[in-house]
Amino acid sequence: MMVIATVTVAIGVVSLNRDLMSREFRLDDLSSWIVAVLLGGLAVAFLIYVVEKETNLRRLTAALMEERVRSAALSARLTDTASLLEVGKAVNSTLNLEDVLRLILSSALQLLEATEGSVMLLDESGENLEVVSYHGQRGHIVMNSRTRIGEGVAGRVAETREPVLISNNSPVDGVDVDSTRGISSGMCVPLVRRDELMGVLNVNQLGEGQSFGGNSLAALEVFAEQAAIAIGNARSFEHERETVEQLEELDRLKSDFVATVSHELKTPLTAIIGAAKTVSKRGSQMERDQQAVFMEMIERQGARLLRLVEDVLTASKIESGLPKLKRESLDLEVLAGHIITDTLHTKPGAGRTIEVIAGSNGAKAWVDRIAMEQILSNLVENAVKYSEPGTPITVRIEAEPTEVVIEVSDRGRGIAEEQLNTIFERFRQADSSLTRDVGGFGLGLYIVKNLVDVHGGKVEVESVEGVGSSFRVRIPQRTRDTTKPPPHPDQVVG
Repeated sequence: MMVIATVTVAIGVVSLNRDLMSREFRLDDLSSWIVAVLLGGLAVAFLIYVVEKETNLRRLTAALMEERVRSAALSARLTDTASLLEVGKAVNSTLNLEDVLRLILSSALQLLEATEGSVMLLDESGENLEVVSYHGQRGHIVMNSRTRIGEGVAGRVAETREPVLISNNSPVDGVDVDSTRGISSGMCVPLVRRDELMGVLNVNQLGEGQSFGGNSLAALEVFAEQAAIAIGNARSFEHERETVEQLEELDRLKSDFVATVSHELKTPLTAIIGAAKTVSKRGSQMERDQQAVFMEMIERQGARLLRLVEDVLTASKIESGLPKLKRESLDLEVLAGHIITDTLHTKPGAGRTIEVIAGSNGAKAWVDRIAMEQILSNLVENAVKYSEPGTPITVRIEAEPTEVVIEVSDRGRGIAEEQLNTIFERFRQADSSLTRDVGGFGLGLYIVKNLVDVHGGKVEVESVEGVGSSFRVRIPQRTRDTTKPPPHPDQVVG
């Protein structure tokens, strides 16, 4: 360009000052002048062309550089997206909640190259966040700690459902960050699934490390969406598994119940049918005493059958919700005497020694008669069934100012320690096999426990294998004053 410009200027100068040129190079005619001007114009045009091309080249170079930057950013984003997809696959690869939480936290820390993190989920009340998974140096302090919704950074994020980026311990919307922990940068994002808040995910950088930026926060938000889905799926799976286990348990109980009912009802029914057939066929040939024996057998086995049916009906009422108690002032010593008398007239109670001991304050209580009959009869019958003939049974009743205490003690076989927590369950007996020597559906103590509960009381048991057992019932005393309703209406048997 410099050469062309110099030649052009030189031609112009020489053309204007003819004395500077020799005679051979002087332009004396018009055509020569035209040639000179054309040469100069071509030179200027070439100069303009070169300048334009240089400008376009520079513009193209700048565009290429910008495109390269965009390509690099897109490549980085694709890499991050691929990483998030891989992390999402890993997190959703299991349905065990504990494993899901551990994978969520480890994946988040690895993805963002963070040093500390925690997963906080809503507790059952829905008012607090509880740390259920943590990675860092303060595990023994942080695990299972709680934060109220609205308090602290995590509580604020849970309340607003907006992510928070922390840098250099700066306050967040008036919430101070704990500067003693040395957090150089941190992020907290909500875990939301189908508009349902499940908790928050915290990721921190401790010490002199890289600071998180907007891209890191955006990546953590995307990851949190996948994490919330994984947590929801794991919870749903656990709920379904518990439901299946309950259904399996109910199915097992149903099978056990059917087998037990068949076994228990078969014995009295067989005795009743056999005695009835004998009297029907040979009654005219029998003496009065023989007929009385068979009729007594029919009556005794019929009463046993009725008692079994009543236990099943009572258990069914307990499951479906019983009507309110019909309370009345009742002398429990008199009631216990009637029940013991009836028990002594049965075959298992024949010849047994059952003593009733009432306290100095009497034995009156404001209770439901039918419920107390079932409680006392089941406890006494239980003591008779599980103790040997000849061993004493004691029924103690003490009416204290605040409660009435009923204790039934025997010197029987006792209960193993590992079975003490299960004896009050339905269809549960110390020996539940069909070859056991003690009959019944295993509903007696289950009925006792529930009827005592609806009275607002409790049942205690002390037992030693080979020594005996004591069942103690405590029922709060009530007055007949009906002007003030009870704080918690009773819910049972009439």
